[in-house]
Amino acid sequence: MFVNYDDCILNVVASIRNYFGLESSYAANPYFDEYLKTKKPRQIIIALVDGMGAKLIERKLPQDGFFKKHLLFSTSTVFPTTTTAATTAIQNGRSPNENGWIGWSQYFKEVDDFIVPFLGKGYYSKKDYGADYVYKKIPVSTTKDDLIAKGLKADEIYPAFRPDGAKDIEDFVAKIKAASYGDDSYIYAYWDEYDSLMHKEGVDNKLSDDYLKRVQKAFAEGLKDLNKGTLVVIVADHGLVDIKEEINVYETPLNDYLLRPTCVEPRSTVFYVKEGQKEAFAKTFKELYEDDFILLSKEEVLASHLLGDHENHPRLDDFIGDFMAIGKHNKHFVYNAEPADFKFKGAHAGCHIDELLIPVITYMDENKKTA
Repeated sequence: MFVNYDDCILNVVASIRNYFGLESSYAANPYFDEYLKTKKPRQIIIALVDGMGAKLIERKLPQDGFFKKHLLFSTSTVFPTTTTAATTAIQNGRSPNENGWIGWSQYFKEVDDFIVPFLGKGYYSKKDYGADYVYKKIPVSTTKDDLIAKGLKADEIYPAFRPDGAKDIEDFVAKIKAASYGDDSYIYAYWDEYDSLMHKEGVDNKLSDDYLKRVQKAFAEGLKDLNKGTLVVIVADHGLVDIKEEINVYETPLNDYLLRPTCVEPRSTVFYVKEGQKEAFAKTFKELYEDDFILLSKEEVLASHLLGDHENHPRLDDFIGDFMAIGKHNKHFVYNAEPADFKFKGAHAGCHIDELLIPVITYMDENKKTA
């Protein structure tokens, strides 16, 4: 299952941008347009809970719980179904092919290194290029930036890895409620712990399930007495699947064909292949892994508009290599020349429906007087 860019989270973001008088790369969602027109919010807060896919809510939470009661609809995220690509896209309404932010590690030929965009560090080399390295190389603006440029007030809420960030999910929701009494027109709020826990413990694990219930409780209780006129839109960047097998490319016949290690994501894996070896690589790959992965050449990735419909970022060709392998089921690729310290039990970035579908949950306290 892949993204229909005429009906995905970018169209919801376009509705929000249009509501504030901003232009959008993608068409607005007509249903959400009508919803905003009816509700007429003074302020919109997008609360993104990393990893909280729609299928997880469907399977793991009761019908009468806060999230299902306030679920407006489900839609697809962008591709790759991963934080780097999706949170960037949700923040500015542009698809990954436009932004150039596509995965956890991306190859930058000017330094011949794989860099983690969010951290500015070499994925394999561990070299520190500076936290703002990729932000300077492939800059992206956000809806917050665009609104401020327009003369409106906007802000962000993050976990404790940012200054003044939230220390736990309860504090995160408390900051959202407090912000509803401010004069910002728009706030982007991001929370990361659920995704991190599923990577470590797995999707169908009691610790993960209990944490999802805690997230729901935090919103249900923490949004009581939300300022009237504030609309909270709770979304996710992707869902996750449990990983049954981790395949180390370094130890497979595929490694003989490679010019350099793999990158982007374990379930959207980019391969750079030696000159003259592409046909042999593709043949070997399909013989070994066709049941569990879709293999696309660079040309097929571009022609399919897998990463978005609009004009490609000038560096996209560099970032997608010669081939991309996309996980269909419960396996993923890694590249380790030495034994790894950590193995993911839950992962994302593939094309499974559990990774792709995300919720659009909305809440307004319409019975309260405006403060």
